Amino acid sequence: MRKDKLDVRRLVILAEGSFSVFKAKTAVGVIRYSPNKTVAVIDSTHAGKTVQDVLGFGGEIPIVASVSDSLQFQPDTLLIGIAPTGGQLPPHFRKEVLCAIEHGLDVWSGLHEFLSEDSELSHAANAAGVTIWDVRKPRTGLVVASGRALHTRAFVVLTVGTDCNSGKMTTALELEKFAQGRGWDARFVATGQTGILIEGKGTPLDAVPGDFMAGEVECLVMEHDAEGADVIFVEGQGALLHPGFGPVTLALMLGAMPDAMLLCHVEGRTTYRPDHTVPLPSMSLVIQTYEALLQPYKAPRIHGICLNTVELTDAEANRAIEQQKAEFGLPVCDPVRTGVAEIWEALEPLVRQKRSQAKAAKSV
Repeated sequence: MRKDKLDVRRLVILAEGSFSVFKAKTAVGVIRYSPNKTVAVIDSTHAGKTVQDVLGFGGEIPIVASVSDSLQFQPDTLLIGIAPTGGQLPPHFRKEVLCAIEHGLDVWSGLHEFLSEDSELSHAANAAGVTIWDVRKPRTGLVVASGRALHTRAFVVLTVGTDCNSGKMTTALELEKFAQGRGWDARFVATGQTGILIEGKGTPLDAVPGDFMAGEVECLVMEHDAEGADVIFVEGQGALLHPGFGPVTLALMLGAMPDAMLLCHVEGRTTYRPDHTVPLPSMSLVIQTYEALLQPYKAPRIHGICLNTVELTDAEANRAIEQQKAEFGLPVCDPVRTGVAEIWEALEPLVRQKRSQAKAAKSV
């Protein structure tokens, strides 16, 4: 079900002790892009503030200390707003989840630990007549990729990164919205828990068995292509050279078979997350590696660089953008701070060209 067809929920987001741009990326993504309404955020360390106070956007959404404190805002769903490494429910979250269930709230979770299979939580949910949605549960009927996405009518764009948590989802969503505003049938393929919560459909790629990861991406791309999409923005995951998360990136590349890639990077970051012990390769090497990998297929290029400059001043961000433009000769932006117009201007002729080629082939 696409996001424009979702019933609008009233969310309270649980991010206790972790409500910040990088520690609560699920919360941040949902607040910024979900069609559902966030009515409160739970983090006792920021209680009394607003989301705007902490994130710099989000308006007057209140931050409270507990589920009990959030009930005055009439939520109907509790969302786990963090995605910790390993994906387990933090022990101090449990009492808040139970409290939400007891007060009749559904629970949405993107953790690797399936809350619906936790005996205490599932028993409580059954007793209260509420639903636990584990976003990361893969569907049944998984398939192995066969290269079908090599032959799409739509122009396929994959966001890739120098690291995890670098802005790949944000870039894809901002470009989807911008392209739609220009009259194109643009679609977003969600491949992580936050994207699925926003879009209402997708695949929790890092929870899919390895043999089927590329197949899941391929299926989603081909579904949008069959529906007549002009351009498909595929949400990236991980980073190809990341020692922990490289395999999921490879699966995305082989499943989506993109026509173009956009490189996402957190300006100033020099080591891989989450342990910060392995240095990032140079941007030049990262670009070369991404472009070389798919040369036997479509040979897609990096067509732009999307910087995450959230921790910089406007002057620092503008300086970083200009430096990257000069070094790589590519369009560079911060999708949130400066917008994606420059990136789209580089992609739009390619989208138009592929659509024309598809029409010509169909008429033969």
